[in-house]
Amino acid sequence: MQNCFLMYSLARAHKSQPLLRAMVKLLTQNFEKLFEHQGFLQLDLSTLVALISSNDLAVSSELKVYQAVRRWVSFQPGKRSLHLGELMHHVRFPFFSAKEQMEVQRDSEKWGDLQLKCKQLGGQERLREAGRLRQGMCKPHILLIDNQMCEYQDTESEDAYMACFDPQAETWERLPGLQCLTHACCASDSNKIYISGGVCRNSYSSAVYEFDSFRCQWVELPSMATPRSAHGFLFYNRRLFAVGGWCQFQSFLDSAESFDLETGKWNAIDKLPFALSHPASSVFRNKLYFLGGATGIARNWVFHRGILVYETASGAWTQVPLSSGFLAAGAVAVDNGIYVIGGFSERKPRDSVEVTLVSENRLTTRKCLLVNEAGQVNHQVSLPKLPRAVANAGVVCCNNRIYVLGGEDLAQRYKSIYHWEPGEPHWHRCGIDIPVPRGGISRFGCAILMRPKPHILQLFQKTSRVLLAAVCK
Repeated sequence: MQNCFLMYSLARAHKSQPLLRAMVKLLTQNFEKLFEHQGFLQLDLSTLVALISSNDLAVSSELKVYQAVRRWVSFQPGKRSLHLGELMHHVRFPFFSAKEQMEVQRDSEKWGDLQLKCKQLGGQERLREAGRLRQGMCKPHILLIDNQMCEYQDTESEDAYMACFDPQAETWERLPGLQCLTHACCASDSNKIYISGGVCRNSYSSAVYEFDSFRCQWVELPSMATPRSAHGFLFYNRRLFAVGGWCQFQSFLDSAESFDLETGKWNAIDKLPFALSHPASSVFRNKLYFLGGATGIARNWVFHRGILVYETASGAWTQVPLSSGFLAAGAVAVDNGIYVIGGFSERKPRDSVEVTLVSENRLTTRKCLLVNEAGQVNHQVSLPKLPRAVANAGVVCCNNRIYVLGGEDLAQRYKSIYHWEPGEPHWHRCGIDIPVPRGGISRFGCAILMRPKPHILQLFQKTSRVLLAAVCK
């Protein structure tokens, strides 16, 4: 960090966007340390706006953002005070505690250039006004929703098991689950989790639910147009995308739809080039990726040997071929691509095993691979194999580590947890397993949930006088 601002100046002088993006990311991740540095005062307006408008800003208190704006403006008040109103627009005042609000009040009286707007609000009203949490105000947890039909579970009366895993402390905390929902798909957006489709009371479901870490409860959203299970389900840019899947066993879907969280409406999007279920799915650089999967069941599973890429801007689908197929794998996006973890790979036809419904042409795999933005496998990056072959596991990225939870092979399910950080030579097993009351767990909802830190959560527990905005006089 010592030469961060020197590198920033170099990036601007040479108009190097890659270096500039790297420096802005470093500033974002270390904002509380760096905004007091002398070099911070040399930032240009557009960079400062990019920083203080970011959800990824690593600040535990929004007061730090206010103080940074004040410091930057007061360095050249004659020139920069013109931008004070614009900069204050990006400060999320409802996240201020009562003590911090008093500090801003004293500060505004001292400078005499801002008018504060306040209002008496209840917890939920304040939450609506607050907007998104900053990264430093919350802590990432791995949410597990056991939505697979279990022989021991009375789905008419018992909530499905749901819990949060703190990967730093390696502890679990039980949370309220959903009733009567199995084999659903899961997506996340910061402090919210979304569940869609699945099977409800032996029929395929179009239901969609949202879990908010502030309220710690589920609410039902408008249903999808099509009941679906084993589908691709992603969140991107305030929209949910439900893609493919099946509406009953061996009835595969090529339809796709998206839900706008602002309007509360589902709309059809362009169909897939073919029907697809059980893909690994991830968002990477404004595109949606659906990797592998199955295109049908004839005498055996028909593997998709490729990747479908959806351009969110144009609404167009692109197909990228792969040399081999897989299904029920996990996928997580990182800086340089998408890691595809485990899953079922194709068994050679002569080795297929006849079972009751279908010739079993699947094998679980330990293989991991990295796919770039173009959908091509990056063979230059060496990835360690999983400790054991698993499919239908929970795969997420948390604190720069990739976690693999549970999963199954064709003989049993598991409840172990493994993690790996890019660059390491092998995977590591966590000291604690998934605390389910049976031998293992697979085909469950798994996503990152950002949970508010206690000092932030307590702001929304009661009615109080809330600072909403500061506007120039």
